[in-house]
Amino acid sequence: MYDMQRKNDRHGQQADVKPCEPQIVPPAQYARYPDYQPAEDVHLRDYLGVILKRKWIVLSFLASVLVATVIFTAMMIPVYKSTVVIKIDKQGPDVIPYKNLTDISGDESETQKEILKSRNLAERVIRELNLDKSSGFLPVESKLSAMIGAVTDPIERVIMSAMSFMSTSEKKKHTNPGVQTNDPTKEAVPVYLSNALIARLEVVPVKNSELLKVSFSSNDPEISMTVANAVADQYIGYDLDSRVDAGKEAKEFLEKQIESAKLKVEVSEELLNKYASQNEIIFVDNNKNSVIGTKLGEISSALSAESTARMQKEALYRQIKESGTNNPVILNNGLIQSLRNQYATLQAEYSNLSRTFTPDYPKMKNLKSQLDAIHSSIEREKSNLIKSVESDYRASLKKEAYLKSALEAQKTKVLDFQERAVQYQTLLREVEVNKELHNSLLKKLNEVGVAALSKSTNIQIVDRALYPKRPDKPDKLQNFLLSIIFGLIGGAGLAFLVEYFDNTVKDTGEIENRMRLPSLGMIPFQPQLNAERRPKVISSDVSNPIAEAFRSISTFIMLSSSIKPPKTILVTSPGEKEGKTTICINIASALSESLGKGIIIDADMRRPKLHHSFGVDNKTGLSTCLSGLAEFSGIDGTLIKPTSVPGLDILTAGPMPPNPSRLLHSIRMKYLLEALYDIFNFVIIDAPPLMGMPDSMLLSSIVDGTILVVKAGETPRNAIASAKQIFGSVNSNLLGVVLNGVKMTDLKYGSYSHYFSSYFKE
Repeated sequence: MYDMQRKNDRHGQQADVKPCEPQIVPPAQYARYPDYQPAEDVHLRDYLGVILKRKWIVLSFLASVLVATVIFTAMMIPVYKSTVVIKIDKQGPDVIPYKNLTDISGDESETQKEILKSRNLAERVIRELNLDKSSGFLPVESKLSAMIGAVTDPIERVIMSAMSFMSTSEKKKHTNPGVQTNDPTKEAVPVYLSNALIARLEVVPVKNSELLKVSFSSNDPEISMTVANAVADQYIGYDLDSRVDAGKEAKEFLEKQIESAKLKVEVSEELLNKYASQNEIIFVDNNKNSVIGTKLGEISSALSAESTARMQKEALYRQIKESGTNNPVILNNGLIQSLRNQYATLQAEYSNLSRTFTPDYPKMKNLKSQLDAIHSSIEREKSNLIKSVESDYRASLKKEAYLKSALEAQKTKVLDFQERAVQYQTLLREVEVNKELHNSLLKKLNEVGVAALSKSTNIQIVDRALYPKRPDKPDKLQNFLLSIIFGLIGGAGLAFLVEYFDNTVKDTGEIENRMRLPSLGMIPFQPQLNAERRPKVISSDVSNPIAEAFRSISTFIMLSSSIKPPKTILVTSPGEKEGKTTICINIASALSESLGKGIIIDADMRRPKLHHSFGVDNKTGLSTCLSGLAEFSGIDGTLIKPTSVPGLDILTAGPMPPNPSRLLHSIRMKYLLEALYDIFNFVIIDAPPLMGMPDSMLLSSIVDGTILVVKAGETPRNAIASAKQIFGSVNSNLLGVVLNGVKMTDLKYGSYSHYFSSYFKE
């Protein structure tokens, strides 16, 4: 029977095409080309899809955070917090060299914060309230802290032991490091007590103000209020003590400086007087003007006045000299005007008498003699006046020359004096500076005395601490809200992290766009199929969406070639438990509806499952046929067995052989396929997984086409890429990929998701 010859026109095939050899046929016009599909943009809905798909991770993380928060909150010891508000004025006494420690400017608020949290202030509070004898002062260790301490304490002890071993020389410098005190007259305060107070003290400056909020936390509400108020009171006392101590130091410092300044004043004055005596330097008007300088000014003023007078006299003299006796200055002289008036009167009388009497008349002669006498007096007065003007001019000229000579001589003396006065001014300035410094120090000493007597401070308590009615920690509502926020954010981040490291394929878009393989379709996830160990035949009812999915895949298989649909089809998967047997059975069932009679060959002789699905005997099968223990006698023989599916037969795997690969690669396998090719309309081979075994690779080279079954969310992408490379190396005709077990949450918007959304409906 194995020597049957195939006919050249069998089933319309070319004479040079063998039925059991791989057929290289062009794809059908309906085939998709993944290489040309545009890449999808990432949308916000894709991120939402990741969260919905990994919702159990998000919910589990959220639940874990909530439970942990509830447990930790229940284990925490209540902590009460009380706050006192203090005000620190910027104005304060400015005493040299002391500056008020509580002045706030720039970063001074940080300084005050450190002062409030200083060890010195903590010791004052502990002594004031006798906290070293209070049983409720130290914080109560919670169960959570005890659990953490049980783990961390041994580690800390080891680290501290190592550090103490490395710093033994430093330890020798401290006689008793467990206690400390700044005042040897007071009892030492243990370090752990001051540290316990400082650690729970909180100082917060109020922004843009002179206020500070000082808070103390304790497990006892009474202690939290008492300590907060005590810190404020001791802070004020510390400020007052600082003022007093600084005032004492400033007073002692100023007294020493005053004595030194007084000595400098005396020495500088002695040097000034000695120098002035030796160099004959005398100043008037409070050392502003010298005698020589004053005299020079007087001579200069006299010379200026005399020059002005000389110029006036010279001008008058020249006018008289040019105009003679007719000068208005002469004519306007009082004596001359009086004589001229007398002369005019006598001349008028003489003229009147001359009309009556002759010149020889005695009275006429008398008038004539008077006129001549007056005329002589006028001329004489004019001459005397001219001589007087000239004499005044000559005298003024001589006086001016004398003053000029005196001025030049005085200038010489002043220049010489100024050279000697330079050193005098230097000594004078030194005296003034020393006096000013001495007076300033005396003034500051008075201020220090007043400040030392003052008990005022620039620190005020605005609001004293009150008794806290409710604990500050733990804040149950806040912890609950924060745990929800952290749980959701952390859960979403964990979901995205799992998604990022998830290398499995999830939808057909990844197969086509990333793996560059054609997709034949997808099978939705069915819990009942996943729960059963044996493959199951899906009901072919028209209303069954799963059956419709397999019909759609069978349609793609028939349209995968433009010449003739593949007749011998190999179904395999990259790995185990990916549902290839179930896919194989139901594809065969769907093909039988459209193509007629077909057969399924169970070629997985290592783990056969096909006979369990149809409930048939597996004593004889493919292994007995290929090994020659049973002869193939057609449909009516013992090898081919009918099934419950109309038009579908099966060839079981048979007993497990020791060398399945050699049997599948034998010539008998090719002859068997040729015989089945003539009997059935299609032959489907259920092959073993591809990875790790050569069975599927050998079978893929002798069939018309190969279908690769992958499982959504389980099959890695690199496994699919390796399968693609293997099929390409043996020139297999890979018809496409069937994506099995697709969940609704794995589907993305776009691509093929809207085609298969009906599969998931009830």
